[in-house]
Amino acid sequence: MSESPLSLERFKLKRDYRASLPPIVSRFIGYRPPGEESPHKPLPFPPFSWLVHIPLRYEVWLFAWVGSFGAMLLIEAIMSSSTAFRDDHSAPLIVTSFGASAVLVFAAVESPLSQPRNLVLGHFVSALIGTAITRLWALNPRYHGYLDNQSFHGNTFVNGALSMATSALGQLIIGAVHPPAGATGLNAAVLPNIVSLSWWYLPTVLVSSLVMLGWALLVNNLGRRRYPMYWWAPGQTFVRAEPTEKDERRLHELEETERGLAVTEGHAFDTGSEDNRDNAIGSVGAPRRSHSSVHSGSHQRRELERGLSISEGGVFTWTRAPSSGGGQPRTDGIA
Repeated sequence: MSESPLSLERFKLKRDYRASLPPIVSRFIGYRPPGEESPHKPLPFPPFSWLVHIPLRYEVWLFAWVGSFGAMLLIEAIMSSSTAFRDDHSAPLIVTSFGASAVLVFAAVESPLSQPRNLVLGHFVSALIGTAITRLWALNPRYHGYLDNQSFHGNTFVNGALSMATSALGQLIIGAVHPPAGATGLNAAVLPNIVSLSWWYLPTVLVSSLVMLGWALLVNNLGRRRYPMYWWAPGQTFVRAEPTEKDERRLHELEETERGLAVTEGHAFDTGSEDNRDNAIGSVGAPRRSHSSVHSGSHQRRELERGLSISEGGVFTWTRAPSSGGGQPRTDGIA
């Protein structure tokens, strides 16, 4: 079937190449064999293979604690070591919103809010929006002095609310909602050390989120859990759908748009024009459809008529009539 020039289908992978990787590698990027159900198998060597002997909830508690503890240690170690974050820009030991992210990423691994897209993009877009808005307020040279909260200043409380609310809106627009990231946008407006970071807040947040993601890929795949459930969106986002799935989807469309049509098994009818279709329908005793009903499903029908082949004990082939004349109903043999 020909594809629209704007279709992204041509850029998708033909198959999921993670299946070609060794299982010990592919499991740590969230891949599991098709049909494998949760809870999954742990790593096949001790002490991880022993996990099957304890209730799953105890395993979840254990790895949620280990994951959160390790993520906080790693981020704090990087930010407190001799790097540009500490030496040149006085970055905070940790952006506190990542504490809330750790709860989601390690204790609720199956939640859509915990997946990589939401974690990384949610934090980054919130940091970007919060910093951009705050840079406008910081044009007032007294803005930093207002952050001590020693008296009422409209600039600070309005900016805090504006930055947080706009960060939430940004997450909704890009489809990457991550609740802890709301605090990331708020911090950019009200915490003096983060306001002083200015645009360096963005790499600070990006590095922190990537470190947490990398640690989560390791810890959350050691046992019977799986992370991530998906990288960008549920379903096959970067891989072309299997032909059988396409047939099932088109068959469903056929049933919706050609409701009431009874096809004699082993026959195929030319659907090149509405007149021929009506004649074909009449030949098998099915009720004729009104012109308005046929017209309402024309878009779906155009897709279905482009060489749809369905195998269901026999082959039913729907073809367009030749452009030079009215087509004749064509009969194919049973496959």
